[in-house]
Amino acid sequence: MLQESTTTIGASVVQAGEGRVVKAFGNEVLFKLTRAHTGGPLVLGLAMVPPGGGPPPHREGGDELFIIIEGRYEFVIDGKKSEVGAGGVVFVPQGCVHSFKNVGDTVGRHWTFNMSGDFDQLFEKSAAVFAAPGPVDRARLIEIAREHGSEFV
Repeated sequence: MLQESTTTIGASVVQAGEGRVVKAFGNEVLFKLTRAHTGGPLVLGLAMVPPGGGPPPHREGGDELFIIIEGRYEFVIDGKKSEVGAGGVVFVPQGCVHSFKNVGDTVGRHWTFNMSGDFDQLFEKSAAVFAAPGPVDRARLIEIAREHGSEFV
């Protein structure tokens, strides 16, 4: 028997071209769903990653799923390397140290489904650090990650 929804958040429809664009770590993410939409931990973004781009090794407070749309990526998850191209899917369980790099010659695009609940907030606060004049304040990035249940390693 199916149960009725008990959430106080209604369904969300986000059209093509809608969402919030945030740039950090040399990448750009179009956030389509955030906690404000889902009422829970799911955050969904469409990432654009330039050749050679990608985040430093880190671990997060929630599971993460990547669906590669365009490009070639090298993922390193708990020390194991895997190359993944368009149509590939990568699941990273909560707490696993991981990173990825666009190893192709063109901008890579992938969907990222993050279950930490505030990945968009972490990314947005980090974007402000990257946008500030002068050298990147790495200590502030580490602090932001900790505030959001993540860690750079």
